[in-house]
Amino acid sequence: MDGLLLEHVPGLPARVLIEVGEQRAVVVPTAAAARRLADVVLGEEDPPDEAVVKAGGPIRLVPAEGGLLPHLTVLGNVVHGHTVAHRVTRQAAELQSTQTAKWCGLGDVLDRHPHEITPGRRRLAGVARALRAEPRVIVLEDAGGLPTWGSLLALHPNPELKRAALVLITTDPERTTGFDDAT
Repeated sequence: MDGLLLEHVPGLPARVLIEVGEQRAVVVPTAAAARRLADVVLGEEDPPDEAVVKAGGPIRLVPAEGGLLPHLTVLGNVVHGHTVAHRVTRQAAELQSTQTAKWCGLGDVLDRHPHEITPGRRRLAGVARALRAEPRVIVLEDAGGLPTWGSLLALHPNPELKRAALVLITTDPERTTGFDDAT
């Protein structure tokens, strides 16, 4: 198992397996349940009794709004994700981060700050930042009123996404378009 395994988690099917390279949506009834599931997957909260949560490597969360640091540019945020996870020179981190950001459709906004770009692009910058940490699992939080993750990722099919299992946690089944079977 190289992605994410969830077994016996209340409110989900008995077994949910999301392999690296797959994208799966998990629909839960409330925002509180979504937050709790994200915390359990991230290891910030113990899973319920009898539940099994296993990841095949590092996990990164992309908050609904992107989770960017407001004082950094888009490139600065992506580089930050890279340098926190790897010991590389600043020049190497910037080169690799620039490529990741371009694959996410952000090449023309690298020098802008989060408040200067659209909510959709903030979300994509959060994905680029997470990707530079080379996780095996990326958890995507969702929120109504923002572009759907499926539409954003379809517009910018980053080949680096094939190296991680993507799990969208949402309360709205209508927002799962573009993801494999919603669970």
